[in-house]
Amino acid sequence: MKKLLAAAIFAGTAPIAMTAGVPAALAQEAEATATIPAPPPGKGQVVFYRTGGISGAALGCAVFDVGKEDKLSSLGAGKYFVLVSDPGPRSFTVKSLETKDALTLEIEEGETQYVRCKIKTGFMSGRADIGPSTESEFRAKHKNPKLVDADDMSAEVKATNYP
Repeated sequence: MKKLLAAAIFAGTAPIAMTAGVPAALAQEAEATATIPAPPPGKGQVVFYRTGGISGAALGCAVFDVGKEDKLSSLGAGKYFVLVSDPGPRSFTVKSLETKDALTLEIEEGETQYVRCKIKTGFMSGRADIGPSTESEFRAKHKNPKLVDADDMSAEVKATNYP
């Protein structure tokens, strides 16, 4: 009977003992957040990011300048990249098998804007969708953001993200 009572007490207190390391883990997670530097003088910048998730996890979100054939970068699930740009209007598009979506931003000197890419459910495959976002949404969606691999970036984007 004593063994049964001791086992019951241990089972009841084990979850409490196991949570003792949680604050340390949260602190490490907070340190892992991406630091987005300010844009260079005379420039603005856009942080493109893709939320993670099961929907469209195998698909990339290829970001292009409207009217150009070469992609700026491809965003995998949970990835981001920074695009430094001259101030003024700039239009971007994302393409997938089923659809094409576009977004025009007014880039201002000294400003950092955020753009979210989501893969929505489509008929045959996922549909890429981009839209404006905020830094707080970026931080909320990315607990441990990862920069897009250098191989998936254009020379323009790589120069900013991998100096």
